[in-house]
Amino acid sequence: MESQQEAILMTLVGVAKCHNKAYCWVSQNKMLELLAKYHAWNISRRTLNRRLRELEDQGYFVRVRRHIKADDGHIVFRSTLYKFCGKLFNWLYGVKRWVSNIFRSFRVPNWSQHNSQRESKVLPERSRSVEKLLVKEKDGSVSEYRFAGG
Repeated sequence: MESQQEAILMTLVGVAKCHNKAYCWVSQNKMLELLAKYHAWNISRRTLNRRLRELEDQGYFVRVRRHIKADDGHIVFRSTLYKFCGKLFNWLYGVKRWVSNIFRSFRVPNWSQHNSQRESKVLPERSRSVEKLLVKEKDGSVSEYRFAGG
């Protein structure tokens, strides 16, 4: 279906899109789970790390290791931050263009759009000349429509 690198990129972008950010910090275990669920890629953690290194070397994102030193002196590792670079957004634009080219054949033909465009120019003029007025009763209920203008 697709390469492992494309599946990883789509997974990272999907996680970032859920939070409306240009970055994400998904754990490797969660990424492996998402790859298996949505892309049918059951890969090892070592293979995931190899593919992430390849993608980082190609310039799709920058990885920032997030770890802190605990009070007792040992290092506490947190999930890695993936900051997206311009190359990733260019790749996404290419995917968008590819998908729109595929669905171009499902669009309405130009000859049928002509009538729709002509009618859309006429209908707003018609709707401006007619006003809809609601007649309210004293108890607050609406009893009928009355059309004014012409």
